[in-house]
Amino acid sequence: MIQRPQSIFLLIVVIAEILVISGWPLWTKTGMSGETAQVFISEWTSQIQGKAHVEANYIPLILLLISVALTAYILFQFKNRMRQMALGLVNSMLIAATMGYSFYTIYKKTIPLFNPEMQGAYDLGFYALIVALLANMIANRLIRKDEMLVQSSNRMR
Repeated sequence: MIQRPQSIFLLIVVIAEILVISGWPLWTKTGMSGETAQVFISEWTSQIQGKAHVEANYIPLILLLISVALTAYILFQFKNRMRQMALGLVNSMLIAATMGYSFYTIYKKTIPLFNPEMQGAYDLGFYALIVALLANMIANRLIRKDEMLVQSSNRMR
């Protein structure tokens, strides 16, 4: 049923992912002389000595869009909990891959641009991805708990 607790957590996953897609930055770095660098889910931007640079980053955006669609599909598969659990595992891997590629972009492309000893700061988008991953894991756990409850009641019959 849609009104189960795991549905609330799956809705949290969708909301957090949509907030990241809508433009919340994942990471920001500001240098002493005014240089800036920001990583978004679809691009990373930098401004060094008055020159702006924007580079598209479509891989994490595509992974996150697939994850949003998959989470919406999982939400309506309440009659088949085994399928929900399997797809929830795939969804966790998609979110983790998005975070991994974002880490790669941050540490290999944007930190070395200027002042490499200064690390920068994670922004709301990164924390929204963490919330989405945790909410997805909790939803999977609740789905498994429901399945175990149904299996134990079938044994009693």
